[in-house]
Amino acid sequence: MPEPQHDEALVNNYLERVSALSVSAFDGADVSQELAELMKEAAQQCGQGGNLTVLATRLKDRADAAEREGQPQVRDTFRQAASLIKT
Repeated sequence: MPEPQHDEALVNNYLERVSALSVSAFDGADVSQELAELMKEAAQQCGQGGNLTVLATRLKDRADAAEREGQPQVRDTFRQAASLIKT
């Protein structure tokens, strides 16, 4: 099934920023507050529809990939990010 129409650069920007926070989480930092702020910003910038839907799907996909790779801190960061945005 094709993805909804979306702004690829915008979605990738937020994926990269969550990825950077996941590295900090992997190193033991508590990134909960920063992640909550980032996802609030993402929800505002992406608006309703395609951008937010694609972002949520890709966050879940990255969480699943981190699970397969045995990286629980990274997995948890992406899962938390996905749970913070409402699609």
